[in-house]
Amino acid sequence: MSFEKKFLSRYLDIIIELSNETGISKKEARDMLDIALSNRNLKLVNFYEVKNEIKMFITINIFSLLFKL
Repeated sequence: MSFEKKFLSRYLDIIIELSNETGISKKEARDMLDIALSNRNLKLVNFYEVKNEIKMFITINIFSLLFKL
């Protein structure tokens, strides 16, 4: 399997996992993943690390909004 196919497969899997685990839409998950990948070397991307960073970002923002109430 070529790099492009593996990358696309993992990319789509992470979008679905993020959407299911966080309750956000697939479009929002894709947008967040695109932003997270924008400054990275795509050949060295660890998708599980990126997914954890996005989930941590969402969690911090939710708690921030709750504490502002």
